[in-house]
Amino acid sequence: MRDEQRTPLQIAIFFLSLMLVIGIGSYLNPSPEISINENFTLRTPQWKLEVLEPIEEEPLGTFEDIARDTIVQETPKSQIKKGLKTPSRGLSTISFSNYDTLRFKSFSKSLKGLNLKTSLRILHYGDSQIEGDRMTREIRDFFQKNYGGSGAGFQNLTPFVPMAAVAHNTKGEWHRMVSFGRKNQKQPQGRYGLSGISNRYEVRKDDGADATVSFKPRKYGYSRARKFSRFELFHGPSKGPLEIKWFANDTLWRIEYLDSTDIGGSFVEIATDPVEELRLEFKGNSPDLYGISLDGFFGVNVDNISMRGASGTSFTQMDEFHFSQEIRNHSIGLIILQFGGNSVPYFKSKESVNRYGDSFVRQIRLFRRLVPSANILVIGPSDMAFKDGLNWVSYPFVREVRDIMKKVAFDEKVGFFDLFAFMGEEGSMIDWVNQSPPLAGPDYIHFTPRGAKKVGKAIVSALEFELSAYE
Repeated sequence: MRDEQRTPLQIAIFFLSLMLVIGIGSYLNPSPEISINENFTLRTPQWKLEVLEPIEEEPLGTFEDIARDTIVQETPKSQIKKGLKTPSRGLSTISFSNYDTLRFKSFSKSLKGLNLKTSLRILHYGDSQIEGDRMTREIRDFFQKNYGGSGAGFQNLTPFVPMAAVAHNTKGEWHRMVSFGRKNQKQPQGRYGLSGISNRYEVRKDDGADATVSFKPRKYGYSRARKFSRFELFHGPSKGPLEIKWFANDTLWRIEYLDSTDIGGSFVEIATDPVEELRLEFKGNSPDLYGISLDGFFGVNVDNISMRGASGTSFTQMDEFHFSQEIRNHSIGLIILQFGGNSVPYFKSKESVNRYGDSFVRQIRLFRRLVPSANILVIGPSDMAFKDGLNWVSYPFVREVRDIMKKVAFDEKVGFFDLFAFMGEEGSMIDWVNQSPPLAGPDYIHFTPRGAKKVGKAIVSALEFELSAYE
């Protein structure tokens, strides 16, 4: 009888061949699922990557030098555009409750009060739909063009996806703690700084730096976002002596020290020479590090604060006193809360959607309590789809989630941008995926860079239209 056993080499060749076939099929297959029949579906990994395209924009004008020790030159107030355009007919705008007579009056007043020595922040919180500065960069560029400013804003030290305008690199063993994650991922005292995310690194035994982090501009961001002049590193209480070396363009720039009694705060550095690359080297026990801002010296700073997997209801789970201290360190004009999408697939009833609304309203009230001078804009979920048999269909409760978020926004007298309606409501995600080129990815949840830009431009037009009422 013939021996049917296979050698290890033959087995290895068989599995490698199988992986090759699956890999090629995954690359060529536009859908992550292949339906064999009604009862059997083969799910395959997707290998296609979203590629950012370089930004095309008009050349920057000639700017006025506002200070001898400031290297980034920005638009003086005299050049700020005064007239704001009405968005194209049919474009979604920001809606408000009929009882909200103030709308964005406070935000408009703060913008008008800017001068060559003051700055204003816009915080754009959201889930993975805004990761990598998607949408936010359109908002940032609009405000920096019209009201002055430069820089890419707040940067997490260990982002899942670096921002379009900033190349990011780390060395060392870093640990990430998130307010919206599992219990074993959280900071024990609930202290996360402005972003809901904090980081620590492990101390090494050799004489070199324990950890490093570096940032430099890259071509995928708008020009103003690639110009950094003011840097602020945010940290928690000391865990022991710490030395921080700041390198500008690979040359030692500053050395800062944190002693064993420091209760937390920030280090601020102002550039005196062009900074094409900033690198920080840490040596000593790691405090909690909340992030660093890469800003201009004045004007509008816009922060992309992406919270992958978050439902937008974790802000009230953080230490409120600590969060209030962190957020009150900034002059904030507008807070954007773009959530809801991560919760949509898990709702099984209208009651569960209502409970989400009850939780989301507490987040709005927290921000209103901590930053009463800032206006708030809620951006609802996009359409999202899943495979039902052979067809892609919208999730059953996406409309209800949109409705409850809009109701909460109106009840709390804050603005609401209806992303679900802008896309075309139920079934629109399938249309966006099938566009050529696609506006959404093969997961039928996330936008492609082109789709994210389309949404970002729509949000900008809605903001522009709203602010025109105060001219």
